[in-house]
Amino acid sequence: MGLFKTTPEERAKKERKQREKEKRKREAAFAKTPAGQARAAKAAGMKIFQIDIPLSKTKASTVAMVGAFAHSTKIEDYSSTIQAIENEGWHLDNVGYVYRITGSESRDKFLSSGQQEAVSGEIVGIYIFRAV
Repeated sequence: MGLFKTTPEERAKKERKQREKEKRKREAAFAKTPAGQARAAKAAGMKIFQIDIPLSKTKASTVAMVGAFAHSTKIEDYSSTIQAIENEGWHLDNVGYVYRITGSESRDKFLSSGQQEAVSGEIVGIYIFRAV
């Protein structure tokens, strides 16, 4: 070991450790993705893999003297995610959709009796894959 400078072996060892650390970081990030979860399920010997993906979100709001509204705020395309799961050795077998309520906003009607309500929520796709 040099006093002020690192030797080529020390630099190579440090670079190798850095590459290994980055590789572990990428693998951990991939493991959290739907394709990573599918790979882990396949490695565990599972025959069926299910994943729930929020496809669209709706936000509720009320406006004084006007009414209650629900605004669609986010619509996502997950076709590449489905393809990535199939690339891991799965075949899309079934899919269903549900509306999950995440909240609501209500207020009294203006100059009238009753309530107005707007509901927040999301459309969730439930995908079931079978092992190929």
